Amino acid sequence: MNRREFITNSALLGLGAALPPAADLLAASLPKRRKTLVLGIDGMDIKLATSFMRLGLLPNFSKLAQSGGFTPITTSFPPQSPVAWSSFSVGAWPALHGIYDFIHRDPATMAPYLSTSQVSAPEKTLAIGGLDIPLAAGKVRNLRQGRPFWDYLADYHIPTTIHQMPGNFPCLHDKVNMLSGMGTPDLRGGYGSFTLITTAPPANAHTITGGVVVPISFTNGYAEALIEGPDNTLRQGHPPVTVPLQIWRDRDRAVVRLLIQGQEFVLNQGDWTGWIHLSFTMLNHLSEVKGIAKILIKDVHPEFALYVSPINIDPASPGLPIFSSPAYGKELSRQLGPFHTKGLPEDTKALSYDVLDNGQYLEQAYQLIDESRTGLEYEMGKLARRDEGVLFYYFSTLDQDSHMFWRAIDPESPLYTKELDRQFGHALKDLYVEMDKCLGRAMNTFDIRDPNFQLLVMSDHGFGPFRRQVNLNSWLYEQGYCAVNNASNLEDGEYFANVNWQKTAAYALGINGIYLNLAGREQFGSLSENQASSVLSKIRQGLLDLRDPKNGYKVVTDVFQTSAEEKRTNPHAPDLIVGWNLGYRTSWTSILGSFARETITDNDDRWSGDHCIDPALVPAILFSNKKITQAKPTMIDVTATILSEHGIPIPSQMKGSSLYQG
Repeated sequence: MNRREFITNSALLGLGAALPPAADLLAASLPKRRKTLVLGIDGMDIKLATSFMRLGLLPNFSKLAQSGGFTPITTSFPPQSPVAWSSFSVGAWPALHGIYDFIHRDPATMAPYLSTSQVSAPEKTLAIGGLDIPLAAGKVRNLRQGRPFWDYLADYHIPTTIHQMPGNFPCLHDKVNMLSGMGTPDLRGGYGSFTLITTAPPANAHTITGGVVVPISFTNGYAEALIEGPDNTLRQGHPPVTVPLQIWRDRDRAVVRLLIQGQEFVLNQGDWTGWIHLSFTMLNHLSEVKGIAKILIKDVHPEFALYVSPINIDPASPGLPIFSSPAYGKELSRQLGPFHTKGLPEDTKALSYDVLDNGQYLEQAYQLIDESRTGLEYEMGKLARRDEGVLFYYFSTLDQDSHMFWRAIDPESPLYTKELDRQFGHALKDLYVEMDKCLGRAMNTFDIRDPNFQLLVMSDHGFGPFRRQVNLNSWLYEQGYCAVNNASNLEDGEYFANVNWQKTAAYALGINGIYLNLAGREQFGSLSENQASSVLSKIRQGLLDLRDPKNGYKVVTDVFQTSAEEKRTNPHAPDLIVGWNLGYRTSWTSILGSFARETITDNDDRWSGDHCIDPALVPAILFSNKKITQAKPTMIDVTATILSEHGIPIPSQMKGSSLYQG
């Protein structure tokens, strides 16, 4: 999806938190002041963690498990990060918060959109001399429904910091310190758009998504290139704003000199810069958008290649509401310097397209870990000095890097080789060790034996292999539920361009969702309401019976059917949510409404591990410094526990209960 419309000169409406009159009265009766630290480690897998603990590689996790509790916890259906973390945020499942996938669709228009946030450009503009002058403010709003747990903490005056909670963009709160997380775009309005500047553009340059390839040539050792930034919404046609990059290449040595907006760098092949401040002028220096990026010198001779990371929103001068309050953003920028702000900072697309190799990608990953560790230490220091408070701190590392390096530990992966295993089979183990070090710093800062201190380490799901991909739309076509206009060109066209809606009963969109083409609900609906139940039942059973013709494996192990009541509340909800078996997932082409000639094929993308499957196969993980007495805890029980440990009654919207009352 093209999310360039994210970047606009928007003035956003602030949302004030209303304080219930009873809160001040109840505050006086709260128990002894307490502190809670929650480390959210996205994608931490209980099987890998247990294995590494047994090998003695995770001493701090082992110590925490022995002192309190260690258990799998039930995650959301589907176990996608925005769904699971939204469930944790509000203490209830998608029926309340309304997030079902990374991608939703508007049934009235069939338009796809990012599930977690919505950006609206100014409704009115005035065209003057090649300019589009906005006459009203643009808006950004979070689409998650329900009150998050930090609202309740704020009601009771408990100092709270929420660091990069997935799905928490934009940040609009006057009583909680927040930095936005997954869902925060880069400066181009996407979710990771690199730049490759090279004398030898790859043959697949025109098919690369998630990045831009800029060809250059040298004359007497000198070349120039333009780095694209955000679209200029103040100019008609919205052309991208660019900044010039000057490059001098040494004739004999693998050394280059770069000059960009007055900043000069002399770099060897293989060197990274730190964060570079960039300024994109929208209107004669009267309006500028600030960003930060890093540069890697990939190759100098004989061909030249330079990688520019996705341009992050500059935390020192954010053009979108990534902080609450703005004063907190200034505090972090002053104390930490520049740091990543893009919701998913690891550049997985660059690795998938071989723009970064395995080693270069991991170099970037460790840079991000170092930044996160520095931020954690700063926030823990603040919490340690307070009498009470809650800190949630998020790490994306294990999730993104498990996606990319599962192929190195899975002999059944189409991309596995013994050489890959030898060179990078230790990558995930090493990253788990880094998380153990972060936990160790937390345990050195706080006394885990203190009854008034609560330490929780949790993930949102586990992980498994992604060996074979299934085009759900092609399967629906084969089974007669989805019709096309031209079967001979099945693979032609994007986003259902070839679909005959008058003869279509169901279609697939997103990573796990199937929707009925209901008359009166969908824009081109043709299926009557009295046919719906039968069609859903047949599709569900057909998926549960599906076997891979290559090996006979069962492809789907569960299918969740959304209730009629839930769909009345959330009309964008899928009718069915597919729970894939280990090794399987929706294909890359099916996610955005395309078809494939062959329904089940090998996944040859370096994105080789996944979790968007049957949640029973990838449970989340929980460590606690207190004994967990619940028999079958869930993610939403963790939410309830945070409030109950601070003496706050669990609100009616939350469906969980305390982990320590079983």
